[in-house]
Amino acid sequence: MPPARLIGVLVLGVALLAVRPIPATAQSELQMWLNPEMGKQIPRADYRYTFYPKQDVEDQNTTFTMTEQRITLFAPLYQDTKDELAVAGKVLYQNIDTQARFPEAGGSFPPELWDISAGISYRHKFDNSWTGGVALTIGSESDEPFNSLEEMYLRFVALLRVPQGERNSWIFTLIYATDEQIFGQTLPIPGIAYAWVPSDKFTAVIGFPFSMIRYKPFENLTLDAEYYPFWTVRSRATWEIFQPLRAYAGFQWDSDHFYRADRDDRDDKIFYREMRLYAGIRFDLRHVGFEVTGGYAFNRFYFEGEGYSDRHDNRIDIGNSPFIVGKINLRF
Repeated sequence: MPPARLIGVLVLGVALLAVRPIPATAQSELQMWLNPEMGKQIPRADYRYTFYPKQDVEDQNTTFTMTEQRITLFAPLYQDTKDELAVAGKVLYQNIDTQARFPEAGGSFPPELWDISAGISYRHKFDNSWTGGVALTIGSESDEPFNSLEEMYLRFVALLRVPQGERNSWIFTLIYATDEQIFGQTLPIPGIAYAWVPSDKFTAVIGFPFSMIRYKPFENLTLDAEYYPFWTVRSRATWEIFQPLRAYAGFQWDSDHFYRADRDDRDDKIFYREMRLYAGIRFDLRHVGFEVTGGYAFNRFYFEGEGYSDRHDNRIDIGNSPFIVGKINLRF
């Protein structure tokens, strides 16, 4: 992958997580968003199914079983050598079988959780080779999506890439999300990072609020380490066995959150935290790709509160669990 395109991929990961359209699955759709080469986006979609088997709930006489289904869509509306306009959509559905209750709030854990969103993005390449873009996403994450405005969110990200020489660049971002808080407040978060690309084998993007390192010690082996807002850490090793077959293994520390429609405090959210070790294989043809991942999830817990500082209160701890993921990718 050319260095300029690689930097675009890294920056786009930030946009992806800032407006939160599904970090792992949507990166492939969005990685061209800040690629300096304009006008070559393609429509794509994917479907993912995840299964967690039954596990005990700590300090409660019940178990917890979850299946999750995700669908993402991406389509360019207009593109040429200077401008690109695109839309994206996502539906996440979790089916949960449990009698667990929140210890302090006393409410039952919802049997279903949803995250449904739609977004639009635009980018422009200026005559001086700077690239700027904006993305806006509106959605609802709840057991009763779109029940009211209080279960909905708006996420906005603006990015500017300023080249520095042939390979390097400064990256400026502005992130605003109504469902994310910093110091107890919903505030726009400015960011700055420097992308250093000394060779085709090494890239480091260091800054705030995100950082990322990619290293290719061998032609068919890629090592990645990433931190994204908010509370997301990932590392991954990918081995290209032969085209189009790849194998990978890694570690993730991820989070998610939802609004319970009948909550007493309207500022509260259901937060989920999980660490996982995983490995998988991916096989890609021209228009379709297949992926199977298996692993072990640990340090799993939910809590309901206003922010991460409330994680020790009103908490539901779930036993460690294996999991399996199946995924289909389509490119049109």
